[in-house]
Amino acid sequence: MRKSAFSKIMLPLLALLLLCAPKAKAEGEYAWPANYDGVMLQGFYWDSYKDSKWTVLKANAAELSSYFNLIWVPNAGKSSANPSMGYDPVYWFSNFNSSFGNEAELRSMISTFKQFGTGIIEDVVVNHRNGATNWYDFPAETYNGKTYKLGLDAICKNDELANQTGMPQPTGAYDTGDNFDGCRDLDHTNPAVQEAVKAYLDFLKNDLGFTGWRYDMVKGYGAEYTKIYNESAKASYSVGEYWDNYDKTTSWIDRTGRTSAAFDFEFKWALNAAFPGMNFSKLVWKRNGLLNQPAGIIHMDTYQRYAVTFVDNHDTYKESDKMFTGDIEAANAFMLCSPGTPCVFYKHWLDKKDAIKKLIAIRKSVGLTNQCTVNVLETTNNRYVAEVTGNNGKLLIKIGRGSYDPSSKGYSTADKVAGNALYSIWTKVAIKNLESQVAQLSFSPDGGTYTDGVKVTMDVANAKDFNNPEIIYTTDGSIPSLTNGTHVAPGTTLDINTNTKLKAVVAAGGKIVSSIKEATYITSIEPIEIYVEKPESWNSINIYAWVSEQITSAWPGDAMTETATVDGKTMYYHNFGTQYPEISIIFNNGTAQTADISEVGYGKHYFRLNSDTGKSISVTEFKPQSSVASVTGGELVVYPNPATDVINVKSDKGVASVEVYTLSGAKVAESDTDAVSVASLQNGMYIYSATFADGTKVRGKFLKK
Repeated sequence: MRKSAFSKIMLPLLALLLLCAPKAKAEGEYAWPANYDGVMLQGFYWDSYKDSKWTVLKANAAELSSYFNLIWVPNAGKSSANPSMGYDPVYWFSNFNSSFGNEAELRSMISTFKQFGTGIIEDVVVNHRNGATNWYDFPAETYNGKTYKLGLDAICKNDELANQTGMPQPTGAYDTGDNFDGCRDLDHTNPAVQEAVKAYLDFLKNDLGFTGWRYDMVKGYGAEYTKIYNESAKASYSVGEYWDNYDKTTSWIDRTGRTSAAFDFEFKWALNAAFPGMNFSKLVWKRNGLLNQPAGIIHMDTYQRYAVTFVDNHDTYKESDKMFTGDIEAANAFMLCSPGTPCVFYKHWLDKKDAIKKLIAIRKSVGLTNQCTVNVLETTNNRYVAEVTGNNGKLLIKIGRGSYDPSSKGYSTADKVAGNALYSIWTKVAIKNLESQVAQLSFSPDGGTYTDGVKVTMDVANAKDFNNPEIIYTTDGSIPSLTNGTHVAPGTTLDINTNTKLKAVVAAGGKIVSSIKEATYITSIEPIEIYVEKPESWNSINIYAWVSEQITSAWPGDAMTETATVDGKTMYYHNFGTQYPEISIIFNNGTAQTADISEVGYGKHYFRLNSDTGKSISVTEFKPQSSVASVTGGELVVYPNPATDVINVKSDKGVASVEVYTLSGAKVAESDTDAVSVASLQNGMYIYSATFADGTKVRGKFLKK
C-alpha cells in the first residue's frame, strides 16, 4: 500500500515524540519490592517504653539483623503526652525527644542497623496532629532552609475543634476520610499540608535515615494523598494501616496507584477464626472461586506483593476480642510459610524467640518471597496441608492435630525441620544458621574500676569464621563504624590509664558483623562537673538528672546558680560529686528543654545551648580553649589550648609533674615540671594528668595542633 504524505511526515514525528516522552513510573515502584524475600519485625507493643528504647534495639542489632530485614519502630517525634506511643504527634522536624530516646540515640540506632543491612521503618502519623501548648498551635519548624507553619486552615472544618466553646473555628475543607478524636484532623487538600508532609518524609528518609514508613490510620484521608506523598518521597517501603475487609483494602491499594502496601487484616482475622476453635478450613480462601490459597489479601496473586501479614500488632494485642489466643508458634509458622511480607510481633518474638528464629531460617533457606507459590493439598476443619515453592526449593507444611505421613508428597521423617503438637514443616533444603555470621566480640576485663590503670584485650571468639576480621574501636564516646574509629586486629591489648568509655565492633568484608560492645573503665574517681552556657533568652536555667531514678529535685530539677568563667564567658556550674560513675541530664528553663544527654561520666563536661526553637533546644558539648578546673585551695589553668609546642599547667598549689596520654590510654609525654613538650605529637585530642605537690591529681583534655 502506498503511504500518504501524512503518513510520511506524521509517523516519524509520533515516533520521535514517544521516544522523548518522560518515562512513566512503573507500577509499585515506590511501594514494596516484587518477589521480596525479607521479613519484618514490629519492634514495639503498647507501652513498650523499656523494651523498645532506641538504645535497647541498638544493643540487639546483631541478633535482630540476622533474622529481620526491616524493623518497624514507633513515631520518633516529640508528642503531646508523656509517656506516649507517638500517636499524638506535635513535632515533625525539630524535636525527637520521645519516650523511646533522644535524637542522638535515634540516629545511632538507625545507623547501626544500616551497617548490618537492616532498614528501619518509621511509624508515620500525618492523619492528625496536636499543638505544642494547646489544641491547634502547631510549631513553626525549619527544614532545608524553609519554615513550615500550619494554621487553622490546615485543620478540617468538621474537626471536633469546631464544636468547642471559646475555640477558634478551623477553616480547612471537609475531611476526606474518617475523623480522629483527640488530635486535629489535617486537611490534606491544603497545598501547605501536602508540602509539609512531603518535606517531613524527605527529612525522615534523607536526613534521619529511615528506609520507609508505616502510615498510621490511612482511612483518615483520601488514598490519593498517599500516592502524592510516596511519589514525592520515593520510598522503597510503604505500608498503610487500612483496618477493613479485603475489597476495601485492595481498593485503597489501587487508589494509591499501588504506591503502598497494606497490612493484611483479613489474614489476621482468619488466624483468629481458625486456631482457637481448631477449624483450619478458615485458613483457606478460593482464588477466583476455584483455587484454594492461604486466606487474606495474599490469596490473590495480583495483590500478594502489597500484603504485609501479621498475627498480632500493638492494637490487636491489647484488646481481648482481637488478640490472637491460639498457638503462637503454629500461627507464625503458617505466616512464614505463606506469601506476603511477614511482620513478626515484638511480644511474640520475645516470648517465642527460639521457635521464630527457626521458622525465619526455614523461610530464608527455602527462599520464600512475598509472591511465592502455594499448592494447597488438603483443607478440612481438622487440617491444612500445603506445599510452598521458593527460589531454593520447596517445603511441606501441615497445620492441625494428629500425625501426618509426608511420604506421599516425597518427604521422609528425616526431612522434618520444625514442629510442635499443632504443626510440622518438612523440606529437603539445608537450613542455614542465620547467626553463624555474627562475630562474638569480647573485652577482658569487661569494664570496672582500676586505680593503677588496666590492660584491656579485645578479641573475637569466632574470628576463624571470617575473612580478615578487624576490630574498630573508639574511646571518645562516638559510635564505631567503618568510617569512624581505630582499626586493629583481634587480640589487641589497650593500656587504659584514664577514665574511658570503650566502644567497639567487628568488621569483615567491608561490613559490620557484630553488635556494638561497650564497657566503662574507671582509673580515677573525679567529680562529675557540669558547665553550661545558657541562651541569652533564658532568665534562669535548671538541670534535671537521673541514673535509674532522679538524683535532682523533681522536674524541672535543680536551679543552676553557681557560675564560673570559661574562655571569658560566664557558665553555670553544678557538681554531682563522685557517687555515680555515669548520669543522664536535661537542661531546661521550665518550658523549653534539651533532649536527654546520656553517658555523662566522671570529669568535667562543657555544654553550649543553641538558639531556642519553641519547646525544644539543641545542645553541643565542646572543649574550652583554656581549660579551667576547680581545685581545692586553688585554680588549675591549662594553656595554650590548642597547643603547638608546649602545654603549661599552672596552679597556686604547685604542679609537681605532668603526663600526657592518648585517648586510648597510651602515655606519650611526661615532665617533672609544670610544662611538657608536645611538639612531636600528632595533631589530635590528648589527655593531661597533673600531679600536685600534695600528691593529688587532676586530669583533663587538650587539643594538639
